[in-house]
Amino acid sequence: MSKRLTCLISCSALLVSACQPLEGDEALEGAGSGDTAVSTVEGAACTIPSFPKGSTWIWDLENTSLPTNLNAQVYVVDLYGTTSTTIQAYKNAGKKVVCYFSAGSFENWRDDADDFPQDTYCSPGENCNESIHIMGDWCDSSDSCEWWLDHRKQAVRDVMAARIQLAKTKGCDAVEPDNVDAYSHDDEISCTDQACWGITAADQLAYNRWLADTAHANCLGIALKNDVGQVTQLAPYFDFAINEECQRYKECGVYKTSFVAQNKAVFNAEYRVDGGGDTMNWTSCTTASTYTCACGESNFASGDMRTLVFKTANVRYNNVGITCW
Repeated sequence: MSKRLTCLISCSALLVSACQPLEGDEALEGAGSGDTAVSTVEGAACTIPSFPKGSTWIWDLENTSLPTNLNAQVYVVDLYGTTSTTIQAYKNAGKKVVCYFSAGSFENWRDDADDFPQDTYCSPGENCNESIHIMGDWCDSSDSCEWWLDHRKQAVRDVMAARIQLAKTKGCDAVEPDNVDAYSHDDEISCTDQACWGITAADQLAYNRWLADTAHANCLGIALKNDVGQVTQLAPYFDFAINEECQRYKECGVYKTSFVAQNKAVFNAEYRVDGGGDTMNWTSCTTASTYTCACGESNFASGDMRTLVFKTANVRYNNVGITCW
């Protein structure tokens, strides 16, 4: 979840090409409505949902049901932990629903865990419980554990395509694929908290663009989650952005031209106590003159970036301490 802790779907070449980002005059024609490409699913035309800048949001990956009257236009919820009935209730209340799943890690507690061949998350001959691919401290006493995936393998894409199809079937408007920056965790010899698959920046770009194309082929919007180092290259393929701790690490600026200036929402989450136990004394002041001003994104106009400050690392609506609307 935190960046610092730190095919079951048929998508023909014609279908994927229809989902590529528009350029030149075509891009200008669509800019007014805030919608991205028009795609087809099973032969029917559809419009991919838009997430314009200034949209308000709530991010809750832990509760299975939220009040439908929260002051947020966009609900970001867990794909597996949220039922179709609940998703429909949010939509009936006028919310856009974004469904979270990890696209870059193997989580052994997920419903489809058995669909991953072992060599996609654990090197042959390794003790998987002590693998170099284990994601930081994501193993706990309940035997839940998380490993970095080698997303270059077709078997991984098959599972992710099925997850995107599940999001479509359940009624989600968009998806939030997480852990899509393995390449940046793969450059230390010790492999501590690293992907260690030899994944390159080019590999990551190809995979992330494939995720976007596959989501669009299902007429779903898609968020670019973190991967700050590739924001400029990937922004044309993604409909909005979700970031963790870009204010803390002074990385928010890259979103101004790539997303905000293109009328795409930027959603940010900060933590008073993050997953590593680090504490930030965030306040809700309205100036960017201090390091701890959660609502003072430097050089952003009011509302361009919507920040939620969670009291702890628990991502749930009733753990939000500050909202920057």
